[in-house]
Amino acid sequence: MKQDNGAKARAVFAKVLPKITPSRREASECFATASAMAKKLERVVPPAVEVRLAGSLAKGTNLSGNNEFDIFMLFPRHFSHHEMTMMGMQYARRAFAGMRCEARYAEHPYLQIFYRDYHADIVPAYKIDSISERGSSVDRSQLHTAYINAKLNAGAKGDVRLLKRFMKNFGIYGAELRVEGFSGYLCELLIVQYGSLFELMKAASQWHAPAIDTERHLSEDAARRKFPQAPLIVVDPTDPNRNVAAVVAHTSLSRFIFECRRFLSQPSEKFFFTKKIVRTPKEIAKAMKVRGTVCLAVRFPAPKVVPDVLWPQLKKTAQALSRKLSDQGFSAFGCYHWSDGTECVILFEVDRWELPAIAKAVGPSIRFARDCESFVKKHRNALNMHIEHDRMVAVERREVQHALPALAHACRHPHGLGIPENMEKAMARCDVLGAEKMLSRKYAEFLSDYFFAKIA
Repeated sequence: MKQDNGAKARAVFAKVLPKITPSRREASECFATASAMAKKLERVVPPAVEVRLAGSLAKGTNLSGNNEFDIFMLFPRHFSHHEMTMMGMQYARRAFAGMRCEARYAEHPYLQIFYRDYHADIVPAYKIDSISERGSSVDRSQLHTAYINAKLNAGAKGDVRLLKRFMKNFGIYGAELRVEGFSGYLCELLIVQYGSLFELMKAASQWHAPAIDTERHLSEDAARRKFPQAPLIVVDPTDPNRNVAAVVAHTSLSRFIFECRRFLSQPSEKFFFTKKIVRTPKEIAKAMKVRGTVCLAVRFPAPKVVPDVLWPQLKKTAQALSRKLSDQGFSAFGCYHWSDGTECVILFEVDRWELPAIAKAVGPSIRFARDCESFVKKHRNALNMHIEHDRMVAVERREVQHALPALAHACRHPHGLGIPENMEKAMARCDVLGAEKMLSRKYAEFLSDYFFAKIA
């Protein structure tokens, strides 16, 4: 990194921060709305239940335009888990009767309220002072709020906002399983660890299997032993048994490292505000044609499950079908999946449309007598059988020669492919078609993301 790029980076931060920080008016209106909603709850809950604001608004790390906040109902520990969740939902529905609300589910139910331009998550939880008292994972949120407010000053919270905007620009911000990215709390902990966004970027540009523990509960080796499969380890300071970065996919981590390097090399506001371009159906059709590959799509109704169940299952389904295509001789050049909650689409790009009418099955070495006998029996109906060097070889008729029928057959007979049951049932009503039939405005963003993704 050039010597003067530190000053350039900080100059960019100074320009971006006012654009992403809520104005006094915006902050005042958001807090007023949150307070009014909290008071509505306080009027219906018993005195033993504490109503408390949580999330990024309570920590002062929220981004401008993000009119979302969390309000917790903190129950004493003597309530059973069932009592806590059911009573909490009843109180929430009573307090916000007449407002648009939807039940949501994490570890247990909570209520999402929509009011004007705001939406609030009303969450029942236990009131705790340490993780040893935890009744559910939701209870940690109050500990997170207290920890971050104790560790970060106003300047550092500004760096958290910058980090969130930086990640958001590259599609890696958010702990939803659709994104597999960095949660808000994880962003906050990274600033706690490194002190500033600039220092974080310098460190991240050199990361190799990072293991971070702000409170030093575990050594690096112990952390890696405890969370052996995680590409990024950030030990929760309020709960050493939890990796805050558990949901971060390897691709998301790699993109963050790569973009930190690029920013430090040439600081610019474009790293925070890249405009996403959605191509026209005509442009997408031209891109498909130029590539010279075969593009297929599977489209089916989305199972009625929450997003954090839907997206992992959809990803698993896409991977299973991609493997099946490869097993049948159609090498998958690329695979991409999408859902709007009502419909699911899986896009496949394969290297060819048609395969030869015959396929070669290579068998065992003639050194293995029993295996050779089994091979001969298994392939007794082959067009021909011979020996190449020291191995048995059978030439057979290929069951499926064309990519679309091969994919359609896999979708109609998904059992044994490793596809989740919800998806198997949903795919009973699937359409398997050439991707050119998906060329409409509805799918333009999804197809643009696949065919035009480019690091500028």
